[in-house]
Amino acid sequence: MKNRVVRPAMHTRFGTADGYVTDQLLDYYEALAAGGAGLVIVEYTAVDALLGRAGLNQLVIDDDKFIPGLKKLAQVIQKHGAKAALQLHHAGRVARPGAVGVQPVAPSAIPAQGSKYLMPRALTVAEIKELVLRFAQGAERAKKAGFDAVELHGARDYLLNQFLSPASNKRPDNYGGNLANRARFLLEIMGAIRQLTGPAFPLWPRLNGMEVGIPEGICLEDAKELAQMLEGAQADAIHVMEFPGFLHPPMCEPPGSMVYLAEAIKKVVSVPVIAGGRSTPEVAEQVLREGRADLIFFGRALWADPELPNKLAEGRRDDVAPCLECRKCREVLHKDGVLACTVNAALGWEREYRIRPAKKAKRVLVVGGGPAGLETARIAALRKHEVILCERGERLGGQLLLAARPPYKGGIEALTAYLSNQVKKLGVRVETGKEVTAALINEINPDAVVMATGMVPLIPDIAGIDRGTVVTAQDILAEKADFGKNIVVIGGALVGCETAEFLRDRGCQVTIIEVLPEIGAQVSPEIKSFLLKRLAEKGVVMLAGVQKEEITERGVEILNEEGHRQLIEADTIVLAIGARPNRTLVNELRETVPEIYLAGDCQEPRDIMAAIADGARVGRAL
Repeated sequence: MKNRVVRPAMHTRFGTADGYVTDQLLDYYEALAAGGAGLVIVEYTAVDALLGRAGLNQLVIDDDKFIPGLKKLAQVIQKHGAKAALQLHHAGRVARPGAVGVQPVAPSAIPAQGSKYLMPRALTVAEIKELVLRFAQGAERAKKAGFDAVELHGARDYLLNQFLSPASNKRPDNYGGNLANRARFLLEIMGAIRQLTGPAFPLWPRLNGMEVGIPEGICLEDAKELAQMLEGAQADAIHVMEFPGFLHPPMCEPPGSMVYLAEAIKKVVSVPVIAGGRSTPEVAEQVLREGRADLIFFGRALWADPELPNKLAEGRRDDVAPCLECRKCREVLHKDGVLACTVNAALGWEREYRIRPAKKAKRVLVVGGGPAGLETARIAALRKHEVILCERGERLGGQLLLAARPPYKGGIEALTAYLSNQVKKLGVRVETGKEVTAALINEINPDAVVMATGMVPLIPDIAGIDRGTVVTAQDILAEKADFGKNIVVIGGALVGCETAEFLRDRGCQVTIIEVLPEIGAQVSPEIKSFLLKRLAEKGVVMLAGVQKEEITERGVEILNEEGHRQLIEADTIVLAIGARPNRTLVNELRETVPEIYLAGDCQEPRDIMAAIADGARVGRAL
């Protein structure tokens, strides 16, 4: 390997419905390899299409007909100097009904947690032997396709781990009971692979170093003993992770959070150990220098910026787009079936979003220095346009500056710094403290104007809304408004909840009121459980199903969910019920500017991902 950076296997849904490689998948993996990673492990690939797939559009390798496409995939990775490995996989009891269509299989008839999973049936010994052969044949096909290595997915809650874990394996035969028996299936697979591929073809497992919070789950001592068994069975490396992998709120996962497991396993084996878990370059270098692991995997960080390895090698650390650890990638993939990244709009659209010089260089005025405006300016400057960016505030960042204020959101500051630094390095003329008017636009005489002027808070039609005790969440977070000790936050969506926590951490007594039947009804499920738990633990009062509100001199009167009138005393009322686009200038300019584009909240108030995506789209359309 040319470096110690490993790109771990991560599902994309870019394959076809029946498991073939697509051009979109080839473009995606080529971008990863071209970015400089030393080893790229292709996402989990099913050795049994009928019973083994975990999701839709998963790659398959249970027949020779898949070899030609996989060969192209290995080649696009290798042509950039990266090594290509393929991860072999069987879902076992977590095979999804929509992907499989039949009853799933497992070591024992114990269902996975979650209502979407069916009760599995226990595999017979004959079926286990057949699966051993399927894994071995999958490895043989991977070698024929030109891959440099294979990885066995023995982690998470997939079939190999289901055999390894005493929580899911209650078999009374030679494949259950003590660790040696539970490891028998995996060890037999490794032996069969060696017979078909030879002793020199690299092969290793990915393992759970620990099953956290799972009664009777794998403990670290089990994992250490297992790693020694696997080394004895000629494993060429051990790839270690923690399961479940999301134990902390989004944006709070400590850098290198899984390294302690790999470090413990490295002490008992002599083969290379792959570690990671929200790896940052600084933590990765420290782990390697201290000998705690041999290789470091970078997962979501390479979605945010696949060129991270190259940029680090060239000494361009501040050019690396930061992963926010927001987990929007995971949310949209599970919700919409589309892989996307908050900071990298080109993810999955590498061919379409390749940056090319504009056919005609233009003078472009970007109005607004929030995420949409900054990304528009960055892309437009890369395409060789002359770009002027005006921001009426004294700092660039727009809504990013406010989004970074609540607890656990400090990672957003890295995105603000990255975008601000990039536009300046690319020669964008940045003017802060500059209010854009029609007269100024006429003076600049641009060929195109991009309106990225953001949003303004919605002011509801509530009796007493004009009282001096009423402020907006935006003014609270920007520290532009004074507030008392007793606070009512009107609005229980993300902004309202985060503002409530922000105020509670400053010693205020806070009540959230929401018209919908539940607090956080529209909050991402990746965030919601952590957020509501923290609010409850901190003593924030949360009232949902509020039918009517009136602001009085004493606070807020409501008609609660039971239909009873209730006074909530407050000396400050904070509005957090949404926003509307700020399009003040747009109508004035339609007759005078040749091209006008809207981007970000100016088009429609949404989240950071949508703002960056708008900026990327407009920057390429100019």
